[in-house]
Amino acid sequence: MIAMVAFYISSAVADDLNAGFVKLSEGKPDEAVKLWVPLAESGDKVAQASLGLLYQTGQGAPQDQLRAVELFRKSAKQGYPFAFTALANSYHEGMGVEKSLRKALYWFLLSAEFDPNAAFMVQAIAAELPAGTFDEIVAQAVACQASQYSKCRF
Repeated sequence: MIAMVAFYISSAVADDLNAGFVKLSEGKPDEAVKLWVPLAESGDKVAQASLGLLYQTGQGAPQDQLRAVELFRKSAKQGYPFAFTALANSYHEGMGVEKSLRKALYWFLLSAEFDPNAAFMVQAIAAELPAGTFDEIVAQAVACQASQYSKCRF
């Protein structure tokens, strides 16, 4: 019985998540926001990152860079690769956070396994940082990954 209830709940969450993507593809981001807010609040990492992007761009919701970064962080702590890239871009561009090449590099390192563009950004940013900084940040990113993203520094 408990397994059936859990399946129903996870199925309903997936349905709302997918419905949000459909609404987004139909040019109705406001309806995607309505579907994703409850999911994000309940801890769904995909909804958190997706909603964060809408807040960051001001699609379907008022533009709110701080809220976007907050949602990206929550999603990243659950190991969602898109959130790593979103945080990296936020730090690289100074969107919702103070611009920081060190922090951008950290998150691009975590996302490089999943995002080919992130590997390019790692090389570009590493070339701009002082000697020794790259190895230090790599060690921090490895520790973050080893903790299953629960002890990430930034």
